[in-house]
Amino acid sequence: MELRHLRYFVAAAEERSFVRGARRLRIAQPALSKQVRDLERELGVDLLERLPRGVRLTPAGEAFLIDARTTLEAADRAIASARTSGNHKKHDLRFAHGELSVYAHDIERLLAGFRDAHPESQLLVSSKSDAEIHAALRDREIDVASVFIAEWPVRGFHACRILNCSTTGVLLPAGHPLATNAAVRLPELRTLTWLHSSPRRWPGFFPVIEDALRDRGLVPERDRPRPYEAPSSNLQIASGETWALASEAVAAPYQAGSTGVVYRPFVEAPIPCWIALVWLPEAPPEVGGLVDVARRLRMTIGRDEGQ
Repeated sequence: MELRHLRYFVAAAEERSFVRGARRLRIAQPALSKQVRDLERELGVDLLERLPRGVRLTPAGEAFLIDARTTLEAADRAIASARTSGNHKKHDLRFAHGELSVYAHDIERLLAGFRDAHPESQLLVSSKSDAEIHAALRDREIDVASVFIAEWPVRGFHACRILNCSTTGVLLPAGHPLATNAAVRLPELRTLTWLHSSPRRWPGFFPVIEDALRDRGLVPERDRPRPYEAPSSNLQIASGETWALASEAVAAPYQAGSTGVVYRPFVEAPIPCWIALVWLPEAPPEVGGLVDVARRLRMTIGRDEGQ
């Protein structure tokens, strides 16, 4: 058994799909399936139940997943410590952000607050997809990041929720018949193409959203990942039979008036989602300084995980 077997199994288990697990690891799906099957043969038990659409953990798989994550986290810490020993400049804070959408102003306010509170620290900012951020945090190439999450707590990381981005409605083509309604029911969207950005999201984000839609009566017949850039996705909605989930903040410009895209709330319960600050244990003290600034700005939601 090698570390790659554990990484492949964890990816498939967390994504609940060999296809999405392979996409997350950037390998071919057959290679992922074979490595997991080899691991099961070595252990002598089935870890995953193969379903028509995805996979599900067996009781043995649920038990193995806990220890597999622990082993990988310990290995990642050892690798990162070796790579970064003596190279991390004191007082630097390496911050990365993922997709921000309409929430960019809030992150700007947070970083400006940190700069004012810690003038001795150099703030190094980079832009990555949430999936890239996950890997960069694991490799300790960055110290802390802001990402979209759909479940709490964040497995394997310390985290602090700073913005509530719960999904309350959908964006639709203005000319679609459903756009004439004041509100929609999610099952009514069954035959439309769901436009989403799952390949670039935080690992596990998409399965949680899928489960939330299913719990609310919607199993989309079709779905298509959308481009990373928000304007492109808006144009896709305006030009065809597509729809996308939206929070109230995302919906605001369309409620003010739009000729191509409209926002309609759905009658079902909101789907929880947040932007959170995420970091690994044993992060530099500047990360704590950033979290303190978020608290002073009253941006935090609930209790921090791992604090």
